[in-house]
Amino acid sequence: MIIYAKEHYLESEAFPFAVLPFLTLPTRALRPHSHDFIELVYVADGNGEHLYKGRSFPISKGDFFVIPPGIEHDYRVIGDSPLDVYNVMFLPSLLIAELKTLASVNSFIDFFYLEPFLRQNVDFSSHLKLSPVEGYAVKQRIERLHQEFTSKSLGYQISIKALLIEMLVYLSRCYESRFIEPVFHSNESKAIQQLCEFLAQNYEQPISLDHVCRMCGMSQTTFTSKFKQETGRTFTEYRNELRIHASLKPLRETEDNIVAISENVGIHDLSHYHKLFKHYMKMTPRQYRMRCRE
Repeated sequence: MIIYAKEHYLESEAFPFAVLPFLTLPTRALRPHSHDFIELVYVADGNGEHLYKGRSFPISKGDFFVIPPGIEHDYRVIGDSPLDVYNVMFLPSLLIAELKTLASVNSFIDFFYLEPFLRQNVDFSSHLKLSPVEGYAVKQRIERLHQEFTSKSLGYQISIKALLIEMLVYLSRCYESRFIEPVFHSNESKAIQQLCEFLAQNYEQPISLDHVCRMCGMSQTTFTSKFKQETGRTFTEYRNELRIHASLKPLRETEDNIVAISENVGIHDLSHYHKLFKHYMKMTPRQYRMRCRE
């Protein structure tokens, strides 16, 4: 599998963003690949298949979807006409504060994080199909992003961030109008299991307790009791443990500073990260790093 690295596609480490119109021809050979950045995909014209983690999804004009980092995917054209696609690529670090704010909006969480996760489930068939009016509005926004990105006029980075946030809010509203209550399995135990799988992929996101209760279709009282029964931990304890364990690899294998590692796993208070780390690992992050390198 080919891995597309951010260094080859995004503008820079300081501004990890790019937008790329891409025409997939019917004669193009398959090139399954993944990337280490988020990719927003809008199908402007044509028909084809999106090959996503070993499954095939039909795509056509008006489709818009999110591809998280590390997911193997590719496109196959159906028919004689090319597949006209726009790719908007960025790292979450580009919009740390904005994404944290948007995490309080249920429809944004559903579209940006939950939908890509549910797409892996054979029972889940919905995706965001934009109407002609919505598609026109989104295409205009992407073309403005592309114009700013290619011209690099004064203040283009600020303009791009504003346009990107505006587009994400608009898409969240479009998604909300179609899928008001996307939830996990109706069986409570299976819903908790699906949630744990979701958290394993999205532990760093600031998703609230209220939101996960809604995702599971339970009241907060029922969810709290059922989650503790199924996992032996509270929701917060479970996510904290995921975050701490996710920080171990970069501590062992990189020279990243501890502040950056803490933020990358979703803990933005360094003293809180140290406290949690010592609770789970019985040593400080620095002691752990030093011990692994002895």
